[in-house]
Amino acid sequence: MNSNKHILVILLTFCSFSIFAQESSTLKLYGFARTDFFSDSRKMATNVQDLFSLYPMYKNLNANGEDLNDVSSASMMSITSRIGLDISGPAGIFNANSTTSKIETDFGGSPTYMLLRIRQAYTKIIWDKSELLIGQTWHPLFAQAATQPNVLSLNTGSPFQPFNRSPQVRFDYQMNKIKLTAAAIYQMMYVSQGPDGASYSYQRNAIIPDLYVGIEYKKNNMLVGLGGDYKSIMPQRYTTDALNVQHVNHKTLGTPTIMGYGSYTTGSLTIKAKILFGQNLTEHNIIGGYAISPDNEYIPYNSLSSFIHLNYGKIHQVGLLLGYTSNLGPSKSTPLGSQFYGFGVYNPNLSNERIVGNIFRITPTYSYNMKSWRMGVELEYTKAAWGNRSTTGKIINLERSNNFRLYALLMYSF
Repeated sequence: MNSNKHILVILLTFCSFSIFAQESSTLKLYGFARTDFFSDSRKMATNVQDLFSLYPMYKNLNANGEDLNDVSSASMMSITSRIGLDISGPAGIFNANSTTSKIETDFGGSPTYMLLRIRQAYTKIIWDKSELLIGQTWHPLFAQAATQPNVLSLNTGSPFQPFNRSPQVRFDYQMNKIKLTAAAIYQMMYVSQGPDGASYSYQRNAIIPDLYVGIEYKKNNMLVGLGGDYKSIMPQRYTTDALNVQHVNHKTLGTPTIMGYGSYTTGSLTIKAKILFGQNLTEHNIIGGYAISPDNEYIPYNSLSSFIHLNYGKIHQVGLLLGYTSNLGPSKSTPLGSQFYGFGVYNPNLSNERIVGNIFRITPTYSYNMKSWRMGVELEYTKAAWGNRSTTGKIINLERSNNFRLYALLMYSF
């Protein structure tokens, strides 16, 4: 009952914007009612009540050689139905031309299906050639407008496409065909892994925000971009010495990332592509992470992520996504006894630990789009290679697991 009350309060808040907003402001309510059906041939690593598919689980053999993860499943749900409010009006500060604000939510934030979550919530201050955004929205590595794959699946191409929405301060400057971007980002919903599990405290304790700079060039129907990101986390607030005395830790782990992306449209054909190379990108659903040695040295793992997506048509659309991502191993050899923390790992630091070495996916899609309606079906084939850590930290003894996911969607937008 309390969850129902929370939903009512939030919906009434949306309505109150319409009632009490200034006359000079323009309000636009938007969203969609969405129902997803999906069926898997194998047990999957997933998020959002299994709607958000990531990779097939490793081979889990019993004493008789039976793979306990070779099981199928199916489900249908509507929890990602969405509602949002765009508000635009005069600036009032910093001699800006105008301001816009966004509040956006859906029902995908709780196992009980009863909790609205904030997807985006920000204000944007706009001048002639520049914009200042403050609030929560897509991380710049997502490069939403440029390279979001037009698949039906809720994962939008993850784990080959970085997936992350975070609080940030972002400044965009437009000069002719070139856009420059600088951003400072903190974690909230999508967080790093570490000794205490998944937590935003690792970045909070490091104090320094995640820093991003990028450049984007757009001419006619072509767009290309480059981005660089640097993140600092503190995996351990305290360390313990040989006498079992606890000490305050001041050591942080800094990790860089570089990204290149592009899109091209000709007639009804759109091609999008992205490649990313970086370290410890667990908060973006990118496989990899870092190790902590017995003497508390932090050793990041290198990761590669890439995809290409082709989409053709308007009313009748066909698409094809090809994705590949790889855990390339540690930046240097890890000492014996090092502990691993990351994304794409099962039972970390135990005798039966398994780590994803690489993932490949091919996704053909068909959708029918008419006015406010979208309906479609796609087949998502994903192959993951699971392995063990060697004494130097590299992923070895790879064994592959495959999954076929059939996905269907019906969505009405308003």
